[in-house]
Amino acid sequence: MSVPSPFSLRRNLRMLLRPEAGQLRPIDGLRALSILLVLAIHSVWFLSIFDTTAPEFFYGSPIWLNWVFNGELGVDVFFVISGFLISSILMTEYRDSGDIRFGRFYQRRFMRLMPAYLLAMGLGLLALPNKEYIWSNLLYINNLLPASTHFMPWTWSLAIEEQFYFLFPLLLLWILRKRSALLLAGLALAAFVGSLLIRYLLVQHYQLSLPICWYEKSCEGFFDVIDSIYVKPWARFGSFLPGIFAAYFHVFHREQLREVFRRYREVVGLLALLSVITVLLVLSVPVNNQHASFSEFWSTVYYTGYRNLFTAAVGVILLATLYGDYGFSGWLARLLSSPVLYPIGQLAYSTYLFHPFVIGGVYTGIFQSALELSSTQKIAMAAVIGIPMSLLVAALVYLAVERPVMNMRGRQRQVSEVLVEG
Repeated sequence: MSVPSPFSLRRNLRMLLRPEAGQLRPIDGLRALSILLVLAIHSVWFLSIFDTTAPEFFYGSPIWLNWVFNGELGVDVFFVISGFLISSILMTEYRDSGDIRFGRFYQRRFMRLMPAYLLAMGLGLLALPNKEYIWSNLLYINNLLPASTHFMPWTWSLAIEEQFYFLFPLLLLWILRKRSALLLAGLALAAFVGSLLIRYLLVQHYQLSLPICWYEKSCEGFFDVIDSIYVKPWARFGSFLPGIFAAYFHVFHREQLREVFRRYREVVGLLALLSVITVLLVLSVPVNNQHASFSEFWSTVYYTGYRNLFTAAVGVILLATLYGDYGFSGWLARLLSSPVLYPIGQLAYSTYLFHPFVIGGVYTGIFQSALELSSTQKIAMAAVIGIPMSLLVAALVYLAVERPVMNMRGRQRQVSEVLVEG
């Protein structure tokens, strides 16, 4: 038996288009929807970089388009998924071996994330300002620097994820070794309440209020919001918690979870439906509209808890679609398992890295050669051209860089198997 080349285009294309056996398909669907949310908001938001009057146009948009302006919540979906997948990997290893091999874990994370990231940074050196701060991206601490200095500003979320990867496994190993359900429940509750308390204290300290200033030069407080609460790990770790909690039950109590979901299928379906409604309601709040008014009380309540509420609902959806194969949960699972969504989910990481270059380039061309177009036409052109092109660029990076390196991670094991069989 020969070991297939990690660079085989045919094999890598097949892996992009066809899920492997045992793939958690609903998670791929969630990942696809989250990157589509990010693409949607940036297709619109980037107009404000080229046209300072664009925010006023945005504020006049119909309420049913608020989901676009709240598309930044797609990043929180990524955090839920990361919390679930990374926790599942670590918990499964501990369950099976009684330990966690940190060196192997960090090596695999490095090989998964860094190759495409280095390629994107190389492109950023050609196209972006603040090049002197590229070192902060290499160290994954760019989100700890002032927002005005960020190189590749959208990569703050990658820094938070890497900080999570660095700290969480150590904490998890300590917790698992205690073997105390009471300690686990207490820490889970403390983490959830603590995430809310930290956000509340930040809101009070920085006197943050709604509506949120999402547009530089069009309203006051853009960098204040970014620096105080938007990109800081202590303000965003709550979004990982639903994924971590879900992973614990998925790894250690799978049969009990399956039995509960089977016995109370109507309740699970109702919870899934309520979670979908919660997600849609949070996405519909016009928090970016400077013409909207909010009381101080509701500003504080929203700012403090909306991410926790949103990600808790995503966590319920995640579990319901993995274990609920009937009723509304089953229908939702089949929707998220769509073969159309699967490759988009596989391309999410590279799409996230490269789409600002693509969409920014499309807008540059529009403002150089089609300035007479209306704002609606410019956004439509940016979306119609920029989103497919972003996915195409991501597919090329996936096939040439991402997938080959991921194949190499398992190549040593495959070679060993060939030697044994030979």
